[in-house]
Amino acid sequence: MSNKLFRTCLFLPIFYWTYLIFFGSLGADPAKFLNHKTGTMALYFLLANLAIGILLSLSKTIPFKWPSLLRFLLQARRWLGVFTFVFLVFHLGLYWAMEGFEAKGFVQMYTKTYLILGSLAWILMFILAITSNNYSVKKLGGKKWKWVHRCVYVASALVTAHILLIEKTDLIKYGILTGLIWLSQLIRIFFVKRKSTKISTS
Repeated sequence: MSNKLFRTCLFLPIFYWTYLIFFGSLGADPAKFLNHKTGTMALYFLLANLAIGILLSLSKTIPFKWPSLLRFLLQARRWLGVFTFVFLVFHLGLYWAMEGFEAKGFVQMYTKTYLILGSLAWILMFILAITSNNYSVKKLGGKKWKWVHRCVYVASALVTAHILLIEKTDLIKYGILTGLIWLSQLIRIFFVKRKSTKISTS
């Protein structure tokens, strides 16, 4: 799969939701339906991004050669991060639509715990999105840029708490998805990091 085809596929959820808006059905509360779907899609993209990061770390510590069909992911990972934030922009906009764009919507963002956590995650993902380009890497320097982008783990923790506080009907599904995020980090910490330490001391 080429980079261009992969980037086009990232738009597919938006195309599908647009089709539903004009030709399908979004249920009795379209804003709530799309708010839920955009948040879920952002979670999927975040999980995919972290999974690629695990594979990249593995490839540096053990003999591992990327299959030719998957090498495009090495360059496309930033796009996953950017699109995670794109869906979060829709997610936030639809929250405001659900609240009728009234002041109470803003008040809730700093008075309700799950919204405070979600807002902090949104801010961190915004920082990651605007620095996901070569100019930012050059301007910040490789080490600083990597340090900034490690904030994705903080954002992941905030997202996990946000989801588990708000989800009631699909708690098992989202518990599994958020659990996969932290399983991936345990793999990174207890396998990848330990492996790299052994290599550096041998």
